[in-house]
Amino acid sequence: MPASNTFYLASKSPRRKEILEQLGFRPVILASNDHTLRNFQGDEVQLPGEAPEDYVVRIAQEKALIAFEKIQHEKRPVLPVLSADTTVIAQGQLLGKPDDEKQAKAFLRSLSGSEHEVRTAVCVGTNKDNLLTAVSVSKVYFKELTEEEIAAYVRLAEPYDKAGGYGIQGLAGAFIKKIEGSYSGIMGLPVYETCELLARFGINLFGEHSLK
Repeated sequence: MPASNTFYLASKSPRRKEILEQLGFRPVILASNDHTLRNFQGDEVQLPGEAPEDYVVRIAQEKALIAFEKIQHEKRPVLPVLSADTTVIAQGQLLGKPDDEKQAKAFLRSLSGSEHEVRTAVCVGTNKDNLLTAVSVSKVYFKELTEEEIAAYVRLAEPYDKAGGYGIQGLAGAFIKKIEGSYSGIMGLPVYETCELLARFGINLFGEHSLK
């Protein structure tokens, strides 16, 4: 029998896997890391007229639905699936993973000296009929960035596999004056919402030692 803290993680994000493992969970990765983590043409495309708030929920739910199909096709054991998606919203515009250095610079300039919103949608379920969704909303306040700081940062690998073109847990943490909300949510997986959803499917933070 699978361990009580085991479930499928429908995500290629190493940060989400790390957060879950630090909590003592044992996620089984369904999304492959064989291809690049950077953005690619057609990757998580916003639909015409779709609000950023709706986009992040749709993408998280689509990841879960794809995972359900994979589990059925490969005749894997039925376990809860956890999926998530994070998006950065600045001045009403969705900032996904930058395509290239030019776009990464443009993203950072739009974030410089202002606040923006980070939304992470989390889904947990064993099939499409019991899929539950929660959304974490945080605000991030950037300092004014110099062109030298922007140019230096986009030469790193760090910006290109992250929504908004920056990682709060990396060097870009030096750009952030303050946050309001969930630090782990800004990283890509809000711990509170995630644990609440997993508990609905019998997967508890403290496992057999969970307080009654």
